[in-house]
Amino acid sequence: MIVVKPKNSTLFSLGVFIVICLGISGYMLPRVLEGGRVEWYEYLFVIVPGPIALGLMTKTIFGYKKVEVGQERISISYPIRSARRVYPLKEIDRWTEHEVKTAGSKFKELNVYFKNGKKLALSLQEHDRYADMIKYLRKKCAKKFVKQP
Repeated sequence: MIVVKPKNSTLFSLGVFIVICLGISGYMLPRVLEGGRVEWYEYLFVIVPGPIALGLMTKTIFGYKKVEVGQERISISYPIRSARRVYPLKEIDRWTEHEVKTAGSKFKELNVYFKNGKKLALSLQEHDRYADMIKYLRKKCAKKFVKQP
């Protein structure tokens, strides 16, 4: 059974960014609310990083997923939402792998499209065992691979 989940380094990086943004916003908020002379950039330090951090934190927490692949099925579980979806391999409509060359390396993303219209997206930089997932799909669902131009 192949278990694909977000890398700890990715979660740590997002966590540090969220804490910094909330810290900046939280530090500047009392200053703005005091009502004294407030410069325009102080409003900016409250308005911009706070909502960005809250939105990113919500997306990270509720979007966390663990994908189990094996035994002729793909199982996607969302632990925070207590939701689980199980798809037999015959429910896969098609799958693709996008590759984009960046300055330092290649960004790779796997998209698996299911017959019910749902989509599973995983990336090499953000998920563990990405290569094992590709290898499994090439072995079991090679005919459903669609090459991107």
